[in-house]
This record gives sequence, structure tokens and C-alpha cells, in this order.
Amino acid sequence: MAGRQGARLTCCIADREPPKTPVKDSYCEFIAHTGDVMILEADVNIEGHNTPNETDKPIMAHPPATYSDNTLQEWLDVVLNSSSKGIKLDFKSIKAVGPSLNILLKKSSEVKLNRPLWLNADILMGPNVPINIAINASLFLSLVQEKYPNCTLSLGWTTLYSFLFPNKTYTQKMIQEMHSIAGTLPQRVTFPARAVLLRLAWPHFSWLLAQSDRYSLTLWQGKMDPITVEDLLFIRDNSRAEQIFYDIYNPVLSQFKEAALNSTRKRFYYPGGNLLDYFHPADSDELWIEWYGMDHYENRLETLSILKEKRGMIALDIALQNSTSGNLIPVALYPSAGLPLEQCLVTVYRHLNPWGIFLNITEPGALRPTLELLSKLYAQNLLWNPIWISMALSFGSFETPGYMQGEEFLTAINIIFPYVTIAPGWPREVLTAGYTGPLIEDMLTLCTDLWQQVSFQLEVVALSRSWLATTKLLEISPSYTITVQHSYTEGSYCGGFPGLQSIRTHTQKGVYYNIPRQCKNALMEDVGEG
Repeated sequence: MAGRQGARLTCCIADREPPKTPVKDSYCEFIAHTGDVMILEADVNIEGHNTPNETDKPIMAHPPATYSDNTLQEWLDVVLNSSSKGIKLDFKSIKAVGPSLNILLKKSSEVKLNRPLWLNADILMGPNVPINIAINASLFLSLVQEKYPNCTLSLGWTTLYSFLFPNKTYTQKMIQEMHSIAGTLPQRVTFPARAVLLRLAWPHFSWLLAQSDRYSLTLWQGKMDPITVEDLLFIRDNSRAEQIFYDIYNPVLSQFKEAALNSTRKRFYYPGGNLLDYFHPADSDELWIEWYGMDHYENRLETLSILKEKRGMIALDIALQNSTSGNLIPVALYPSAGLPLEQCLVTVYRHLNPWGIFLNITEPGALRPTLELLSKLYAQNLLWNPIWISMALSFGSFETPGYMQGEEFLTAINIIFPYVTIAPGWPREVLTAGYTGPLIEDMLTLCTDLWQQVSFQLEVVALSRSWLATTKLLEISPSYTITVQHSYTEGSYCGGFPGLQSIRTHTQKGVYYNIPRQCKNALMEDVGEG
């Protein structure tokens, strides 16, 4: 095996299986046994790294090994001549990068490298690592841009995982630091993430994927890492197929593939994720996501029929009422009574059809009990649907008596249950002139530094008075969307049409439509989409 030091298989194409077989007697036979694996990976170091006999020759060796009878040059020659598979070079020291890229550059002048090429380095310190052994990020990236920029960058964190001590996961700071490095790069970037640590950090990785269409994740497994099928299904259910690549051992990978193809299984959806990844509407257009107000239905039996037959977002107005035991609990308001919110959420959970839940908090005292209920159900694995928390807030130029302060609203969410989409709105009293510049600027100030998905709630009648400033809400962050909402209690469709038409004409992306079906049909006809 010493003669094949550093050679291993990876699969970096979604839904492909990476067999982790022993290396055979020759590279050609080795490649012949890689099946439908799409990318071959080589660990690359410098011969004699950090020894008196160190040279500048790139070899295939994984630390602590510093010697090998296989050079990178030889490996590339065989791979390029005997297969069309992609190539991933995993650099184990910064000293190996320059000489390896020189070899690549020379080779590409001799033959056409018509295949994916990934260049990998762990450039940041990650979870559970006591000392920083990451490769210098600025030097690595400058060498790539100078010598071989025509590649996909694979930028990771150094990590450790052990049964012997408590394991922490990736932090928000780690993810944001990586984005600050990768955000301005011209290449596509995949982030190798240790799968056993990923699920608990998914809110941050979900945020990361939302920052750029150039981003993807490569899930990898240490040989002794206890990955479960449920872990992989959770990540798959909360992302697009093309965003996730797999470098996972069997039998877990084959079991995962079988489960993923089961159309009747219950999906594990992250409550704070993007609705487009959950509902998959036609043309990725938010207009096609239906919204239902439970107060539109006469009785609970009709509501249950809706849950079985349709899909979409259920909008609930939430208040506090006394329970049968005399305690104040959050309830969903009906015209004449309230249904315990816990009962609503569990009922939705039990249905296979995709449903999201929009919770409009109608009184300040209902916010914390609602968040505490969500946290309890999430801990019990009874909350796998999109959850939006909405409230009209008081802040800055829209400071209004009787409304919760914006900072208090955000603090409660981030302390009690942060895994939601935040859906802030403005008090109706401040919208007499529509959505003016100061109202928009102060709302953006309030939401600065939020890592969650945010969807700003806009009333269509007020939008018709002044809408242009609202376009800035979509320009600040890819995690920001807007939701236009209308109820007949606010006026006729005609009163809100100019605002709806202006928004739909301005953009068909990043806008949700929480409006009655009749209004939506009329809008589609008016803008020529009916």
C-alpha cells in the first residue's frame, strides 16, 4: 500500500456513490474499479515535508507520511490517459501548491484538461482543533489566481472528531469568516464540511449557501465518524440537489440513496429554511406558492381536508387565551374561538403534504410563549415544517405606542428559538404615505447582522401609495425577500393593484404573495401572466 500512498476516491457529484475500495496493484486497475465515481482525489504534499531531506517535488502523501514512490506527475499522467473522471487535488501544505500548479499548467499545455478540476485546502481553523494548522488562505488563493485560476475552489476548515471528548460544531463566526474570503472570488466554490458535525450547524450553512449561486457543500466522512442516514436526509431535504456533493462511506451512502428516492417518506425540513427549497414552485417563482388563512374556513374538518389535498403556507393569527387548566397559552384565532397552537402544529406535522406555517403575533405577550412552544416541539422532533414569525414592530421612524420594540422582538427570537424566518412589518399607523425611504432605511438598520432568512411584510394598499423605496429591501442581502399581503378588510383589490403591479413588473424573484386567490388571478391577468 505504501506505493499508493495518498490515493483515494471521492464522489463530488450528487447522488453518485463513492466506493471506498482498497487501492489495486496499478493505477489503471485502480481507476477501472472506481465505477460511477465522478472525481478522483489525491492528497498532495512535498517530498520530505519539514525534514532535512525536503525537496520541491509534489508527491501523493497524507500526513503524517512525508515520502511516497508516487509523484503527482505520475498520478496525473495515468488519470488523464486512462479516464475522463474529474480531479481533486487536496493540498496538505502550502509548499506543495506552487510546484503542483506548475505541473498542472505544463500538463494543460500538452493535453486538454476537459474535466472538472478542484483545488482543495483547509484554510481556516474549525471545530475541536486545539492549534491552528490551516493552510495560509491568502497565499493559497494568490497562487491559484496567478498560476491556475480555471478551477473550482474547495475551501475547508481543519476539524477533529472523537468519541473521547465532547464535540463542538461549526460556529456562525467560522462560516461568516469563510464567506468573507470566498465572497469576492471569481471561481465556483465548494466547502468541504464534516458531515457528522453539520446538522447542528445547519442554520449557518443554510445561510452560507444562500449568499451565492457559486457556492456548494461537499459532505465528507471521517472513517470512524458515526454518520446516520437521517443526517444526510436532513441536509438533502433543506438544499437543492446541485448544491450538495457526497464523499461518504458505504453502507450509509447506499442506504441514504435508497431512502432519498422514497417519495412517501416524511421530509426533515429545517424550520428556518428557504421556501423555494421546500415547495419547489414552477420556475422558482414565489408567486406559485399558495397561502391559506385558517380563518377562511368554517370548521376544523374543512381545514383538515385542505391539509390532505393541497400544499402551501398556512397563515395564523396568534394570541394568548386561557387553557382548560387556566394557563395562558398561544392559540390560533378563529372568528369566534381559538385553537391551541400546539394542536395546530402537531396536526400539520402529521400530514405528508408540504405545509409551511406563518405565525402573525397579534399581541406582544404571545411572542415568548409561542417561541417556547416551537423550541419544545423542535426538541421533540415534531417540527419539520417552515416556520415564519411575523409582527408589526416599533423602531426609529416607525416608533409607535402599543407595538413591541424591534430589538426586543429580535432578541427574543435569537434567545428562545432562532430557527425561523423572521417576517417583520410596520405599524399600519405609519403607512399613510406608503413605504417611504426613512421607513425602509430604519427597518434595514433594525435587521442588520441577522443570519436568518428575512421576509419584510408589505401591505398592498400602502404599497400603492409609495413602493419604489421597497426595492432596496431586495438589494441588501440574498437572504432578504418581501411578502406582499392583502385582506379585503383593508380595501378592494383595485386599491392595492398599482402596488402589486409595480412590484411584479419590477421583479419576479424574491417576492411572496400572501393575497387571496381572486387577487392573485386578477394580478396574473393584469400583468399578462394569466
